[in-house]
Amino acid sequence: MTAKANEHFRDCGKEIMLVRKSGVCVRVFKAARKGCTSYVIAYYLKGQRVRETFRGILDDAKARAEEIANQICSQAAGDGILPMADVQIYCGAVDALKPLGVPLAVAVQEYVAARRRISGRSLAEAADYFARHACLDLPPKPLAEVAQEMLSAKKADGASRRWRQQLRYAIEPACDAVKKPIAEITPADLDDYLRGLTVSTRSRHNIRAALVTLFEFAKSRGYLPRDRETAAALAARVKVRTGEIEIFTPDEMAALLKNADADTLPLIALAGLAGLRTAEIARLERKDVDLVQKLITVSAAKSKTASRRIVPIQANLAQWLAPWANASGPVLRFNNTTKLQMKVAKAAKVTWKHNALRHSFGSYRLATIKNAAEVALEMGNSPAMVFRHYRELVAPAAATAWWAIMPETPGNVTVFNKTATP
Repeated sequence: MTAKANEHFRDCGKEIMLVRKSGVCVRVFKAARKGCTSYVIAYYLKGQRVRETFRGILDDAKARAEEIANQICSQAAGDGILPMADVQIYCGAVDALKPLGVPLAVAVQEYVAARRRISGRSLAEAADYFARHACLDLPPKPLAEVAQEMLSAKKADGASRRWRQQLRYAIEPACDAVKKPIAEITPADLDDYLRGLTVSTRSRHNIRAALVTLFEFAKSRGYLPRDRETAAALAARVKVRTGEIEIFTPDEMAALLKNADADTLPLIALAGLAGLRTAEIARLERKDVDLVQKLITVSAAKSKTASRRIVPIQANLAQWLAPWANASGPVLRFNNTTKLQMKVAKAAKVTWKHNALRHSFGSYRLATIKNAAEVALEMGNSPAMVFRHYRELVAPAAATAWWAIMPETPGNVTVFNKTATP
C-alpha cells in the first residue's frame, strides 16, 4: 500500500488480500475482535474512503471484494471514467502515434475505413501489397540513365552500330519529353507522348517498339517489377496505315542508277533490283555478294527478320555490280542512307518516294514470275503480304523493261576500289 493508504486504513487491521479489477483496488483486512474474527473490506469510491465490515469466512470476504470491484468498474464505465488499464492502453497508443504525427482519433478512423475497404484483411497484408505494386523498393532511375545503360549493354553484346543508332534516335526524344524515374512512368504518359509526335503511324509504331525494348531492359536490371507488364507494353498499340504502295517507273530507275556514284550505286541497285532493305544493305559485306554464283547471302544477324535468306542476283543487277568482282569490305561506306538517296534523286530529277525501291522490286518481280511465295522468300516477307501489296501493280511490259535496265557500256559503270574504306 502507499503511505496514504496505510494512513487511511490503519484502523482496519492487518491487510491480508488485495483484489484488483481494471485499476480498481479493494483491500481485505483481518480485524481481531473479542470472541470472533471479522474482515474489513476497504476501498475508494469517487475519492471517498469506504469501509465495510464483513463477518464470515475469508472466501466470503474475497467474493464480496470482487463484487465491489466489479461494481465500481461498471459504474466508472457508465460515468465515462476510464479504468486504469484502459488509461494505460490509451497512453500507449498516443505514444506510438507521436513519431507519425497522427492524432489517435484520425488513426482510428483511417483504420476502420481501411479494414472496410479490404474486406477484413489485415492492414499488414494491404501494406505489403501496396509496397510491391507502388514500386517503393525500386531504385529511382531516370529514363535517360536507363537508356544510356541499355545502349552500352547492346554495344557490349555486339549489336550492330546501325541498329544502336536507330534505337537511340527512337528513345532519346522520349527521354527529353518524359522526365520521370522509369518506375513512375505510366502507360498514359507514353500514350500522350506518342500521340503528340508529328510522324507517320509507322514511325510511331517503331518508336513504341523501341520503348518496349527499353522497358524490358529496365525490368531485367531490377528497375521495374519483374512480375508484371511494363508501361511501354501496356501503351496503346499503333495501327499502321499502309496507304498506297509507290514504285518507280523503269525510266526513273534507270535515271537513278545512271546518276549514282560509287557510294550510292550499291544502295540503289541492291534495293531496287534485289529487294533488300536499307538496313540490311548497310550491314552487308561485299563478300556476301557472290557474282560468280549470282547469289546474295543475307545472314540472320544482318536480316531484319533474324532469319537467313538467299537472294538471286538478276542479270541486270550482275551487270551493275560487275566492278565488285574482287572487292572487299562493307557495301556502304556511309551510314546516312537517306541523305545519299536524296542526293541521287535530285541529280536524276526524280521525285523520291518512301521505300519505293523495295516496293518496286516486289511489284516487278511478282509480275515477272507470278509466284508470291518465291518473291516472299527473296524479300523476307510473308506470301500474304507480297500478294496483298504487289499484285497487279505493274503491267508485264513494264516488268520486262525493269529487268532490262543495264549499264550503257561497261565504261559507264563506276569502278569501285578493290578495298573499301571502313
